[in-house]
Amino acid sequence: MQALYKQSAAIHAAQPWTILEEDQLILFQDGGEMCFCSVLGATGEASAVQVLIGPQSYFWFLKMHNREPISIGDYFGHQHNLFVHYVAPSELTTPDRSLVRNMGHPLTKGTEAPFFRTIRPGYHPWFVTESEAKILRRGLESVLVIADCLAQEPDADLWNEEDVYPLVRFTAEHSDRLEYVVKLTAAPREIPTMPKLPELDQPRIQSILDGRYRSAGVLEVDHFYTAAMIGAKDERKACMRIALAIDSKTAIAFPPLVSAPEESTGKMLQQVVLQAIEVKHALPAEVRVLNREYKILLDPLAESLGFRIKVQDSLPALNFAKTEIEAMLG
Repeated sequence: MQALYKQSAAIHAAQPWTILEEDQLILFQDGGEMCFCSVLGATGEASAVQVLIGPQSYFWFLKMHNREPISIGDYFGHQHNLFVHYVAPSELTTPDRSLVRNMGHPLTKGTEAPFFRTIRPGYHPWFVTESEAKILRRGLESVLVIADCLAQEPDADLWNEEDVYPLVRFTAEHSDRLEYVVKLTAAPREIPTMPKLPELDQPRIQSILDGRYRSAGVLEVDHFYTAAMIGAKDERKACMRIALAIDSKTAIAFPPLVSAPEESTGKMLQQVVLQAIEVKHALPAEVRVLNREYKILLDPLAESLGFRIKVQDSLPALNFAKTEIEAMLG
């Protein structure tokens, strides 16, 4: 934490948000994982540096930067990042105040102090671990390297090619200095992958088949995160994760399934459909979902029970129920 605090102080002194936009990413590697640094504060609303860990976090960053509709629940559900944020001392929690006070940081009116957080997929921001602190420190060092390069060559344009960014590679580390090279590197491209199919719940499927249920109606099915917090006072808070099935004609909601961030999406979708069938004592003629991934995850179940899966642009009944749930949860 001393090393991380030292780098955060150097970042605050360098004020990289005065020369960098948040989409002018800076890359570095931690082990085999590509990391992406984004500097926030050019508009004056916040002063922060975040490190996006892995290509999936980068792809979600692009969606947000391109202003695709993303809820705060979706953001927390799919992001893995670390960040330092500079705030007034009054905004610090007790552990944050204790840390910066032990580092000799002033907490007087008019000063700013750093606080450090991590966002793991499916969880709200929480304090960094030792390994996360090391990654964040390396990210701050990478930002300082690029800020120094721009100070020496103000006319250099390291982001003039789309999806190409400066990569900082540290070659040696001495007590008083770092050795590094900077090269322009193309960012990874998003390649569709086959989602992991859930294991079918054969006993429940056989029980439904034995019941010889009639086939009737259409189900709208979705899975989503909300920003509602689950967890005790002094532990990392999970986002509430819900799978939901709605009768498209009557808008009747079947019992939702709430699960942990680590649960398989395919398993949640399968369970909520089976639950709806068992409650209604009827098979759906069709199940509608919003994307191809969910269709793939439900195809084995559909084949076993004999209903269709259709990808729709919108699910009106389910969206209404989702909005009501999110309003109820605040």
